[in-house]
Amino acid sequence: MDSGFLAGLPALLLAAAAIGLTAPAIDSALRREDGERLFWVSLTGGLAVVAAIAWAGLAAPGAGAVVGLLALGGSAGAWYWVDRRHRARKRARVEKLRRRRLETLDSRCEAVLLDWGSYELDPWKGMEYPGLTDVREKETSQLARAAREAAAAHEAAGSGDAGDSALERYGNAVAELETAWERARDAAKRRAG
Repeated sequence: MDSGFLAGLPALLLAAAAIGLTAPAIDSALRREDGERLFWVSLTGGLAVVAAIAWAGLAAPGAGAVVGLLALGGSAGAWYWVDRRHRARKRARVEKLRRRRLETLDSRCEAVLLDWGSYELDPWKGMEYPGLTDVREKETSQLARAAREAAAAHEAAGSGDAGDSALERYGNAVAELETAWERARDAAKRRAG
């Protein structure tokens, strides 16, 4: 075996260990959004790699270049790994927020529909405010239209490839449904006396 290779082997192991330990620590700092830790871990790992390259260069002629090239390749691979994980976390976070917004809108829509439906299912409530079940009344007709629009918007927002505009449309439809429900209920109360 070449003595130059053996002289540079400890430096190569140091560079590999520095890269191998720094990449998960950077990933952890990015996950926690800890900028200070990210700085210090990156600086320490980078200095350890530079020290390993310098050590290899001092140990044997040409070993510094070999260790430097291998460290550069290892660093590129580590960067690619960290970047993929960071992007995947960001996508998962956005999707989680989107699902949470969709669940909130679903709850609001369902609350209005359950409240409105109770006037059809409970004869006493229906007799108290008969206008809420009569779509010939202007406000009740608008409420029915808003309910259909909310259902259509929910269908579009709930599909897997729906974008932010579909979710925004659903949010607007739910807000309009809530407003239409308030108007219909107030109009029914006024008519009932």
